Amino acid sequence: MNIIKENALVIYCLCLLCVTAACGNHKTGNAPNTDKKDTMEVLVTNISACSRLYTAQYDVRKIMIYTDTTTISGNFLNHHVKVALPLSDRKIAIPISATAKAFIDLGKIKRENIIKRGDRLEIILPDPEIMLTSTRIDHKSVKQKVGLFRHDFTDEEMSSLQGKGRNEIIESLSKTNIVTDARQNAARLIVPIAVQCGFKEENVMVTFRKDFHPGNFNTLIRQLK
Repeated sequence: MNIIKENALVIYCLCLLCVTAACGNHKTGNAPNTDKKDTMEVLVTNISACSRLYTAQYDVRKIMIYTDTTTISGNFLNHHVKVALPLSDRKIAIPISATAKAFIDLGKIKRENIIKRGDRLEIILPDPEIMLTSTRIDHKSVKQKVGLFRHDFTDEEMSSLQGKGRNEIIESLSKTNIVTDARQNAARLIVPIAVQCGFKEENVMVTFRKDFHPGNFNTLIRQLK
């Protein structure tokens, strides 16, 4: 079972203060058209300078259950038989916790991604990306049931199960709203930056390159750290 807790907007883009300060000197209010062009350049430069904008975090807990039974197999009366050996079962339950963070890499913003049509502004943000920043085994809560003729699970075996749990956690994230949350929270942060540069909030639209579905969700996953 997965228990997923959403922490929307857990990490705020600190560069917002820098951007608003920079844009404050380039407001378009009553400025001539040449200043508006300068404002667009300032907007592009300072949004891209924000680099990674973390906009959503999910804390995931999953219990990996694994059963291992020793069996013997052979042929009896021209039939293949497979028999479990008595007292040869091993079972283990491993609680695994993970933290997944969604971010927008604003360093990828280009001039063509910010489109001005009269008083209206469209900002096309890069695709959200997701990083599983940590996975942890709750060793105190690990439960093992080992048959008389078997040995306990080794550290290597537990590490292998942790890797499987990590992959299942990634798969489970595709069934959450982490991408939607990342986009919505990014828009809430980007719009005020444009407003500080002189655009009216109702005239600013934040969009994304494309939509994603579970089939291409893995393309958003970045190297695990």
